[in-house]
Amino acid sequence: MNAPDTDLEHPGADQLLYNLALGVAGVSGANVFESIVHYLATTLGVDLAFVGRVMPDQPGHVQTVAVCLDGSISANLEYDLAQSPCSEVVGKRCFYLRDGVEKQYVADNMLSSLGLTGYAGAPLNDSAGKPLGVIAVLHRAPLPDQRRVESVLSIFAARAATELERLATDEARRQSEASYQAIFEAAEDCIFVHDLDSGAIVDVNPKACSTYGYTRDEFLGLNPGDLGSGVPPYTPEGAAAWIEQARCEGPVRVEWHRRNKDGSLHWDEVYIKHAIIGGAERLLAITRDISERKAAEAALRSSEERYHTVFTASVDGLALCSHDGRVMDANPAFCRLFGATREALLAAESFQFVHPDSKLHCWQFFEAASAGQSLHLEARAQCMDGSFFDAEVHGVPVHYGNAPHLLLIVRDITGRKRAEAERAQLEAQLRQAQKMEAIGQLAGGIAHDFNNILTSLMGYVALVSEKLEARGDARLVHYLDNARQSGLRARDLIQQLLTFSRGQRGEPRPLALAPCVAEAVRLLGASLPSSVELVTELDPDLPRVLFDPVQLEQILMNLCINARDAMDGRGTLRVTLTQRERQSDRCASCHQGVAGRFVELAVIDAGTGIAPEVAERMFEPFYSTKDVGKGSGMGLAMVHGIVHEHGGHVLVEPMPEGGTAFRVLLRPLEGTALPAPPREADAAGDTPGTRPRLAGRVLVVDDEAAVGGFMRDLLEEWGLAVTLFDSAVEARDHFARHPHACDLVLLDQTMPRLSGLELAQDMLLLRADLPVVLYTGYREALTDAQVRAVGVRALVRKPVDVAAFHDLLASLLAAPGSPYAA
Repeated sequence: MNAPDTDLEHPGADQLLYNLALGVAGVSGANVFESIVHYLATTLGVDLAFVGRVMPDQPGHVQTVAVCLDGSISANLEYDLAQSPCSEVVGKRCFYLRDGVEKQYVADNMLSSLGLTGYAGAPLNDSAGKPLGVIAVLHRAPLPDQRRVESVLSIFAARAATELERLATDEARRQSEASYQAIFEAAEDCIFVHDLDSGAIVDVNPKACSTYGYTRDEFLGLNPGDLGSGVPPYTPEGAAAWIEQARCEGPVRVEWHRRNKDGSLHWDEVYIKHAIIGGAERLLAITRDISERKAAEAALRSSEERYHTVFTASVDGLALCSHDGRVMDANPAFCRLFGATREALLAAESFQFVHPDSKLHCWQFFEAASAGQSLHLEARAQCMDGSFFDAEVHGVPVHYGNAPHLLLIVRDITGRKRAEAERAQLEAQLRQAQKMEAIGQLAGGIAHDFNNILTSLMGYVALVSEKLEARGDARLVHYLDNARQSGLRARDLIQQLLTFSRGQRGEPRPLALAPCVAEAVRLLGASLPSSVELVTELDPDLPRVLFDPVQLEQILMNLCINARDAMDGRGTLRVTLTQRERQSDRCASCHQGVAGRFVELAVIDAGTGIAPEVAERMFEPFYSTKDVGKGSGMGLAMVHGIVHEHGGHVLVEPMPEGGTAFRVLLRPLEGTALPAPPREADAAGDTPGTRPRLAGRVLVVDDEAAVGGFMRDLLEEWGLAVTLFDSAVEARDHFARHPHACDLVLLDQTMPRLSGLELAQDMLLLRADLPVVLYTGYREALTDAQVRAVGVRALVRKPVDVAAFHDLLASLLAAPGSPYAA
């Protein structure tokens, strides 16, 4: 297109520009932008003129709305603003570059491809000053005068900006209307459009039709009140009142009980407000079905009522607490537990009702509960009056007031804890009693077996000694005497075992302890080193106790020797005798509770004390902390056996100044004293010597082959005729057939199927005058009185004292009525 016959340098150019502006102002229609660029290019005589619009979704890009190239309208294009000279214009100011534009913006390919060198542009802004785009001209030759070019651009820019703003407004309106219609059609809420004056329904969306069951046309013929349940205020009058309120006062939000076309009833939440729709004033009603919410609210109210009933009536303490431990609500049981009113609990500080020792644990409890964990713990709780109780606490995380809380369930378990502690003590006592009983049974069985072994061993030693003594072999007699002494020591050890297991009973008698203890201490003092100071504190006015004086000496000796060793033979050893009242102590060996009035014999050392692991086992047989060869481990075991055989207990207490006190507690004797039973002769016997020969027939019954063989050899050595049985049943059958085939019967007590005492009773029924001797290595509960009551002449202990046994048999065989009596 050729340039118009217009000279911008001519003095009448301003009048021409004015006329052009009037012509452009009159342009209208769909091609207004094409007209603008055509007139602009023609007026300035340039090769290219265009109007560009900033793309709303891509602010860095420009899209042309009209392009005039070489006098003709061309296709629109899109370009990057940053790479073009328009970047100096959009949102800024006019920009004029007479020539060389292609050299400054080499990235703009259009400039070089069209051979353009001159550029001028003006910004397009809306009425609020917001950038809309650019209007620009480009020329293949240098542009004419800058003032004239910018003047023409400013005239055309005003018109182009107006049209761009109108275009944007129209597009926004179209988009808004399209959005409204899309929302109206797709909304999940029911939407009603009402006439502002009459309130009549003028439009409904599809959701309303599907929800209420009416078609759109049916809705247009209904009064809003026809959609109510008919129960006031859900009536036509109620609907009219709310519509009037929305028209006059502003938005209204109500709950509406609606009736569908099928007659079913539902609950809606209705929001009514004034709106401009399609340029007309309307009332817009938006409804949402809240039937489920109403049902949930009703259920919640019912649940809350039930919760409140349970909360109030619960026998457990219930408290609702915030995350920092403050009480937000508490039931009556919780208030009673802590001796506080509900108001006092709600005003209390966090964890005020927790024992100081449990506060850290409670903080950890609340932190874990805040993480959503249901927890359980036992803690010490503090009442309002400062007292404490043991509490079992369950914590359940809950939401209250849209915030996390913790529901505490508290139960007083002080009684249960006390019962558990008592049960644990009783179980410990039972376990200790069972353990000591088991050890006692084992010790008794071992002692029985060892007594059988020692009976034959020491018996044969005695027989050989007699033979060698008769021959005058003094050296071998000396050797055998040493062997016999070792056997006697073994016998004494077995007696200690029997004492521990209560298989060897003492001979208790009413005893004043002070003289006995004083005498025992006097004799004991000689065996203690001079570095041990022995101090006694004996109350002479104590009540008597029922006790074996010999076993009292054994107890005192063992305790004092242990005390000496605990002090390494240096320090003060105190022996005290007093009367004490005990309340709630516990026996160190049997673990039973100790309470009441006792006579107390105490041995107190100045040693280093007793380790807990030693204290647990020190009363067990053969348990010793001493070096090998320095103790048998039977001392305290024998103390346990003797003391408990006499109904007493042993306390072991650390002393404040150091050392340990062993306290033997014995019940004071009440009522008339019992006569003392006769004591048996010492089983040690004298050194064997030559004994007179005996005559007669002896039936021996013993299931132990070694003991039975020894008895046969011993009795035959003494000149007696021996019939030996290792079965009590066979011996009974034999005696039933030949009751007069023997002059004396010797029976072991412990035998299978039939005990010695039972066998003796069967034999004495057949022959009442028969001398029967019972011997045993473990006397169980037998006493001399019991065996004599059934007709047994004597009860002999194993190992047998050979000399005393010889004398016993001699006396029985020489008794009146015996064929061997003198």
